[in-house]
Amino acid sequence: MRLRDNQTFMSLYYEPNSVEVATGGADLVESVESWQRETRQLGQVATPEPIAKLMANWVMSAKPGTVLDPAAGLGGLLAACRRFNKRVELVGAERDVETLQRAKTTAPRGTKLILSDYLKSDAGLFDGIIANPPYVKAHRLDYSAKDWLYFEERLGTPLDRLTNLYALFLLKIWEDLASGGRAAVILPAEFLNANFGEEIKERLLRAIRPVGIVVFAPSLNVFADALTTSAIVLLEKGRALNAPIWARLAESVGEAEVFVEGLLAGMISSAGSGLIDLAALNPRDKWLNLLLNGATEKVPVRFAKRVGDYFKSRRGIATGANDFFCLSRAEMREHHLTAAHVEPCITKATDANGLVFTREKMDALVARDRRCFLLNPSRNGQNLTRYLELGEKQGIPNRHLPSHRPVWYLPENRAVADIWVAVFSRESVKFILNSSGAKNLTCFHGLYAKPGNGSLAPLLTLFLNSSLGRESFSQVNRFYGDGLNKLEPKDVEDMPCPVMAKLNLAEANELASKLTELEALALDERTACIDKIAARYFDVAEGVNPLAEELSSSRQHQVRSRRPAGQHTHRAVRVP
Repeated sequence: MRLRDNQTFMSLYYEPNSVEVATGGADLVESVESWQRETRQLGQVATPEPIAKLMANWVMSAKPGTVLDPAAGLGGLLAACRRFNKRVELVGAERDVETLQRAKTTAPRGTKLILSDYLKSDAGLFDGIIANPPYVKAHRLDYSAKDWLYFEERLGTPLDRLTNLYALFLLKIWEDLASGGRAAVILPAEFLNANFGEEIKERLLRAIRPVGIVVFAPSLNVFADALTTSAIVLLEKGRALNAPIWARLAESVGEAEVFVEGLLAGMISSAGSGLIDLAALNPRDKWLNLLLNGATEKVPVRFAKRVGDYFKSRRGIATGANDFFCLSRAEMREHHLTAAHVEPCITKATDANGLVFTREKMDALVARDRRCFLLNPSRNGQNLTRYLELGEKQGIPNRHLPSHRPVWYLPENRAVADIWVAVFSRESVKFILNSSGAKNLTCFHGLYAKPGNGSLAPLLTLFLNSSLGRESFSQVNRFYGDGLNKLEPKDVEDMPCPVMAKLNLAEANELASKLTELEALALDERTACIDKIAARYFDVAEGVNPLAEELSSSRQHQVRSRRPAGQHTHRAVRVP
């Protein structure tokens, strides 16, 4: 039985110290500052007042008798609702004992505070729900396999086990919303792009049908200390299953307020002016990218292939203790380690720039005494033993990653990547042809040519650094706060690209040399030259390579006869 009577709700949860009634009185703003510092590991961040007011405006427009905040914190969102209606009954669920005790004096007077795990509770139905769910990634959740099966049954959808906690909150809030009620949920916009978000988006399309989703521009940091692009999902129970789902990119809180007022007044009826109807999209699409591109009225370039058709993308090597496993030449001399104990490796993204990373650039890093060697001994000896003993004294073998390796001091098995792709970027992302023989840590993803595509690394590098490559990147990247972009390995493989011609070794060397020459140019001039060269290889209008058919027929046999299938020819590329 789903309960709406508030007294029954109280008795359902009542155990000693599990239900409190807020007395109010404490300064909420002053209390939040210290609370956020202490609870950051719980994924709790207070909602800025202008955002709280906007959300409360949506929720309270349905004139609810009772409003629930399922992740109440200190009660800031409930306080925003109380300002719209002094008589509304407020209920806050909170999992953290200390936070709930603080909320007794900071939440609006009379708020019923319940100590519970909202996702596992059956709180009943509410006319209004307002929430800023905790941001906790799946690997930090302590839910069992049985819990996940319960969530799937309760929430009505299969769930990727990498689903973030906030997405589970969103689905359960929908289940707990009474007919005709409204809910506003602020959460990271990453679920609109993330792989785990496909099931969430499918559920939004099939059953939930939000009235609107406002996405704040990546350059606008809603939460000052959290690098994440934020979105507010606006729900209303009882909408038609063919109703539109309006989404808008907001460059400011003021633009978001205008959007919400438009929804409340029923004045939004067609796409345009930065609006997109998400109901027409595929849940497998990256909605955030489509929204941003659509908002600027850009038409995505269509290509026949994906990067993943030619290359495999893998994250870089994770050591678990870079200060121990990554060494400079001076540190190697200090510990009497030799080339037999290490291998060249890029350990920081700032150490690799330009279009091609050569052996000469690697030698320059060594000369500057950068940490560009990774411990990976192929020979034992007393000097190595002493260095490993030093690591044992520091507790390195007990750290998470080393403790899960068969031999704690041996790194993950990774080949040298053909191309490096920067994981994080702001203005432009780095796509670097790697001819140095160096490996890479997690600052870069590595692209590895699939069998038969070993000569394509220079050609793909050319495309990725062209204007078309930047557009392709814009269709798959993940947006964080303050203009920060991020790519996951699967995102790189999903990047659209043209059909690639099968270059022979001489052609690959020539193109790599040309890329090196272009590094001397200013960025704008370099991009213009890259675009001009790319136009010779790729037919932009058709999304195919005009040379592909000719080259594949006349040179394919030639390429096969010169090397074993799958050999990476870029190792032999000579770059001046």
